[in-house]
Order: sequence, then C-alpha cells, then structure tokens
Amino acid sequence: MICMDREAVGPAPGWEALRWALREHRKALGRLERLRAYYEGQNPAILQKERGSGQPNLRLPHPFGRYITLTASGYLTGRPIRYASPGQEEALARLLRRFGRCALDSVDSELSVNASVYGKGVERVYLDEEGAPRSVSLSPLEAFVVYDDTVAHQPLFGVTLIPKAGPDGAGEGTLIEVLTADAVFTWTASGRDPATARMIAESPHPFRETPLIEYWNNFDEAGDFEGVLPLIDGYDLLQSDRLNDKEQFADSLLVLTGCQLGETFHTRRRVAEDGTLVEERVPDEDPAARLRRDRCLSLPDSDASAQYLTHTLHEADTEVLRAALREDIHKFSFIPDLSDRSFSQNASGVAIRYKLMGLEQLASVKERWFREALRARLRLYAAWLEAAEDIRLDAEQVEIRFERALITGEEEG
Repeated sequence: MICMDREAVGPAPGWEALRWALREHRKALGRLERLRAYYEGQNPAILQKERGSGQPNLRLPHPFGRYITLTASGYLTGRPIRYASPGQEEALARLLRRFGRCALDSVDSELSVNASVYGKGVERVYLDEEGAPRSVSLSPLEAFVVYDDTVAHQPLFGVTLIPKAGPDGAGEGTLIEVLTADAVFTWTASGRDPATARMIAESPHPFRETPLIEYWNNFDEAGDFEGVLPLIDGYDLLQSDRLNDKEQFADSLLVLTGCQLGETFHTRRRVAEDGTLVEERVPDEDPAARLRRDRCLSLPDSDASAQYLTHTLHEADTEVLRAALREDIHKFSFIPDLSDRSFSQNASGVAIRYKLMGLEQLASVKERWFREALRARLRLYAAWLEAAEDIRLDAEQVEIRFERALITGEEEG
C-alpha cells in the first residue's frame, strides 16, 4: 500500500506527489513481474539454472502458479456474483442492466485472477462514448491507488500508466492518468521517466469518488502461490535433475579392458606453397563418434572386455521426495489436489467438503476483501445513475452474494 499525507497532496496531486508515487510503485515492479513469470510457467529459478559444461541441462518449470490461481479464483467467482436490495428493487434492476451491458462477470473473473497472482487486482471505471459507465480490469504493474496515512486509509488518487507506441511499434512514451474524486488529470512522459512528465488535460467525472479500485487478495496483498514459491522451485529442481540423470544414464562411460579404441588414418595429397605435390596422413573419423554411430565394437582377443560405467538411479527415493513436495505445495497454498483419488466420484459430499475446507477458508478471506471493493464499485455506478438518470440507490444497502461452485459428489435439489 502506498500512503501519503492528505494535506501534502491537496485537492489535486502535483508534480512532486506524482513523482514520489511513481517511485514507490517502481519498487514493487520486480516482485510483480516475478509473480507473473511463475503464473505463466516461466519459473526463473529453474530456467536460469546452469549446469557444468557438457552435462545435460534440461529444465522443467511446472505451472503450479497457474493451477493454484485458476482453482482459487474460479472457486470464488466461477459463478456470477449476485446482488439484492429489498426496497430498492427498481433502482437495483436499472443498475444491474448496466452491469450486464458492461459484461462485469468477465471483469470480476479477471480481477479475481489478478488478485490471486499479484495480491491485488485493479478496476478502472470510466465513461464510454455514450457517457455511460464501464469497467475494465488493469494490471497492477500499470495501475495503483495512493491512500492517505490515517487509520482509515481512504483513497487519495489513482494512477494508470498507458504505454504509447508509434506507427513502427517502437515506444514513444507513457500516458499517465491521475484520478481523483472529482477529475481525471492526464500527463504525458517520454518513456517511463517521470522527470519528463507534463500535464496536458483535465476533465471532471460524475463518480464522486476515485474511479480506480484495488481488489485486495488479503490483508498482506500477497498472491495465492507467493508463499510456496520455494517449494515450487524445489519441485522444479528435483524433476529437472531427475530427467538430467536419465540423460546422463544414456550417455554412460564405456570402459575398455585390455584394449583401446584404435585410431585409423588415410593419406591425403595436396599442393604445397612451392607448387610441389605432398602427401600427408590424416586421421579418420573420431573412434568414439564412429562407435556411437555404428553401435558395434570389435575386441582384439578373449582377454579384452567392454562394459558401461553407470550409477544407480534411486527412483523410489526420488519419487517419495517428489510426492512430499507436491503435497506441501497444495497443503500450504490451501489448494487441494483435484487429481487425488479422494476426489473420485464415489466420495461422499461430506468427505469432499472436508477436503475443500482449506480452500473454503481461503475463499472466505478473499471474499471479504473482494466485497469491500465491489461496494466501492456500486457507489461509483450509483453516483452516475443519480447524476444521469435521477435514480437514487443506496449502495451501502445492497447485499453482495457469492456462490460457490461446489463439487459434492451427490445430486443436490
């Protein structure tokens, strides 16, 4: 969370406040980009690992991050979020029709995924060409909110960073939007250097609050798989070394006793610098390369022998360690292994609910923070509804209902 003194910022953030906020945001970019890499299955800890020269270096990243994120976010928003408000049915119906035009179910799903990966998702509410509100999910790498430094941590302003590209696709600069409770201030900068920023436009909006909302995943703003990254690294390393050992086993050393691979030569003629014709002995193909190609070896007598020198692969021990790492990843991320036999069709609904207890507790925490952000969205849309259509809706009285996509193993009526 980025916090500033409200009095220092004033009614609209100036150059100094914006520069400080951008500097604080850049400090978190390394962590966010690392989390994105794990979500995409490009685990840097294993992909950047090097082995000795000449040794097999197969690297196997496993997309545990994607599995954890899609399971957790799907469990939370797999079914559309429902709204109800007794006594405000007509106003709520008008609002929900606007939600439907904006396809907010898809936006909610994307926000849930971003919150699971980065620890927070970011929603931008804006007015479209017809002057109606719409929502879009932004990456936390390119959008953030600055809060005041009181215990309430009320939003001061939001910032979005929009890279601008020229006709050839090369970067030409960054468009910076600074959003307050009253207006949107547009700045432009060369590249991502805030030192070149200058304000080029200011436009009011009807939302009465900052139209940039952060959807926190939990109090720590931590991603769902962030706490098990070392375990994922260990699993990737184990599986990679396991495959490299197999590769080295195939390239075992050939031990020859009482003989050696003979080197053969042939005669080649060439013209020397003085114009004379000379002959020289040139070695034939490397004996080891010929042996690998022909797969045939001739021994000189009965006393000679050949055998491969190999090391024993302890697959049973490796498999025990692999299973233990996999179990710990699921255990400490609170995401069940749905391929486990306990999730077979023969399991009772009670047994499956017991297996989902950790996921349910995780979803309950995510739901509380998600609901708080949804309440802010309701206030923004309600403000527009009142300003544009003179329809009043008390957003604080709207009930927000999450429905779990439970797997019970039983028919439910």
